[in-house]
Amino acid sequence: MKIKRLLLYLYDPGDKGIFDQVVKLCHTFESQLFVLFVLEETRIGQVARMTREKSETIRQRIEEDGWEMLYLVEDEAVESGVRTSLHMEEGSVPGVIKKYVEDYGIDALIIKRRDETKKLFISSPVPVIGL
Repeated sequence: MKIKRLLLYLYDPGDKGIFDQVVKLCHTFESQLFVLFVLEETRIGQVARMTREKSETIRQRIEEDGWEMLYLVEDEAVESGVRTSLHMEEGSVPGVIKKYVEDYGIDALIIKRRDETKKLFISSPVPVIGL
C-alpha cells in the first residue's frame, strides 16, 4: 500500500500527543505530511460566549495555539526526515478538508479521536486514521 500524502488535522493543543505516531507513520510510508489547522468562526464564538471574552481575543489565542502546534509538528518531522507542508485556513472543517484532499491529492486523513472529530470519519472523502 502506497500512501504518498497524509493530511493531519489539528484541533487543539491536546493533539500534540499523536505527533510522534504521525511522524513515524509518514517515515514508514515515505509520505509527505500536510498539517492543517482550521479557524472556525462557530468554535470561536462558542468559546467567547462560554468565557465571556471578546471574540477577537479568543481568535488570536486559538490562532497562536494553531501556529505553535504546526511548528512543533514540523520540527519533529524534519528531525525524522519527513517532508511537511503547514497550513492554517478559515472555514468549516469538513469543507476545508475536502478542498485539501482534492487540491493536493491527499491519500488519507489523520485525526486524534475525540467527540469534536467524529463527523470527519463520516464526511471525509478519503480513509481516516484515528489515533
